[in-house]
Amino acid sequence: YFHNWTGNRITCRDWFQLSLKEGLTVFRDQEFSMDMAGSASARAVKRIDDVRVLRQAQFSEDAGPMAHPVRPDSYVQINNFYTATVYEKGAEVVRMMQTLVGRDGFANGMTLYFERHDGHAVTCDDFAQAIADANPQSELARLLLQFKRWYSQAGTPRVTARGRYDAPTRTYTLLLEQSCAAANGQSAKLPYVIPMAMGLVTRDGRALALQLEDEALPASGAFPHERVLVLSEAREFYTFVNVDEEPVPSLLRGFSAPVTLVDGLSDADLLTLLQHDPDPFNRWEAGQRLALERLISAVKSGAELALDEGYIAAMRGVLQNTTLDPAFKELVLVAPSEVYVAEQLDVVDPQRIHQAREALKLQLAQGLRDEWVEAFDQHQVHGGYSPDPVSAGKRALANLALDMLCLDAVERGDAVWPGRAYQRFKDAANMTDRQGALTALIGSHSELAEPALERFHELFRNEPLVIDKWFMLQATAPERNGRVFARVKTLLHHADFNLKNPNRARSLIGAMCMGNPAAFHRADAAGYVFWADRVLELDAVNPQLASRIARVMDRWSKLADPYRSAAREAISRVAAKADLSDDVREIVTRALAD
Repeated sequence: YFHNWTGNRITCRDWFQLSLKEGLTVFRDQEFSMDMAGSASARAVKRIDDVRVLRQAQFSEDAGPMAHPVRPDSYVQINNFYTATVYEKGAEVVRMMQTLVGRDGFANGMTLYFERHDGHAVTCDDFAQAIADANPQSELARLLLQFKRWYSQAGTPRVTARGRYDAPTRTYTLLLEQSCAAANGQSAKLPYVIPMAMGLVTRDGRALALQLEDEALPASGAFPHERVLVLSEAREFYTFVNVDEEPVPSLLRGFSAPVTLVDGLSDADLLTLLQHDPDPFNRWEAGQRLALERLISAVKSGAELALDEGYIAAMRGVLQNTTLDPAFKELVLVAPSEVYVAEQLDVVDPQRIHQAREALKLQLAQGLRDEWVEAFDQHQVHGGYSPDPVSAGKRALANLALDMLCLDAVERGDAVWPGRAYQRFKDAANMTDRQGALTALIGSHSELAEPALERFHELFRNEPLVIDKWFMLQATAPERNGRVFARVKTLLHHADFNLKNPNRARSLIGAMCMGNPAAFHRADAAGYVFWADRVLELDAVNPQLASRIARVMDRWSKLADPYRSAAREAISRVAAKADLSDDVREIVTRALAD
């Protein structure tokens, strides 16, 4: 439906305008899904999911050899530009327009866009102009030419924030600075227009009124507790007055711009935001940053990760908070992915990251054992299946609790929770709970995982999409002693595997190479040999899919040795094939030049 209006009825004039329809359609789909939720934390669940995809897929793309603007200025093979930049970052550009003109203003702009261009093939400029023309007094209209740098400049901007509180004058001064690293031939970057949604929170959780220096009282008679600062220069100061105590800044609320934020907040600051921030996205972000800091510290030091009681207590507080949506809790309690952790490091040791994240998960399972039992029991969904947000959230948290309880039980040699998971797997009345129980058994490496997998295959052997999931669950299981990699190689010869079936190839080969770093990045280079073999095989039958899987090596130059040298050798082997498709050749050539 969304694509019909903003992809087909109004379409792009040329391939360079691809984000006109794809980015806008993704944004509209995101907004619709958020509107289907109830509470603020339930709405945030969708936003968090979208931002996780953006950061993991698009931010790394911006930092790699295939970096390109939302509106590319050249291409070798257009198939290689159906990317996270065009889709997900394109959606973020549209979202920033909405932020700058307001939801009602954006609706007026969309109406004008349809009136002007229904049935036409147009450009990204035409869309931005319609939104601005419908809101002539907006910051978007004032800064439109500069705003459109989001379409022409590649890379992820970095915003550095520093705050200073002055008690005698009761002022809080916030400095925001922006920069953007060189990306794929673009060395000099001009300042972007960056909407920074923000608030100030006290240590005891009060949201402060935001009055800027020399600002008159608004017609409403009160200053807001949240506002959008528009950063358009390389460096800008904002001074808030009548601030009675030192606040904790809550910046980039709702992820109001696709940037990397460096704000220097301490653990105490993040714990305050996790407990009190009225913006659900930033509550989640605070929890993620607390976990990320502990993971990175362990990876860099080489020491075994040991969770502190402060972090465990903070997660216990989230789990027991009755005001939060269960789906939101589930997101807070899941640590950042190994791929995302790797992007925060200059030199990447995938196995060390895996060890640290697995240790964090196990210690959280052990430290909150009683709370996980309570969460599992309290979030059962009784009666018939319903896809509504409340029921979906309960299922999500119950399945996470089961996952944690199985992990803890297998570590202790206790058969009770794996047994309960296996029974839940057999009795489940819906796929979410059946898959959740199966995932818990696989993820904990329980002995019951094998009979469960066999039973799952027998139940759904005639359902191709479900069998795709069956392959994927095995390919993305947490690696332990090379078992997952060995299983994937064996599954290549399974009767239901067919390399020429794109979904099946993605569900096994793509899932392991792109979604399971510990299984893929092996010290013996077997994962890279596997990758090169499969890319060359796929290139002969499906160059588009081969090029997608080839992109897992985009960031090879960040790897520590021995991974780095082995990865380069594998890429060079693929690049040496004389009749390689343009799709794959563009990817590997750029990778080697990085």
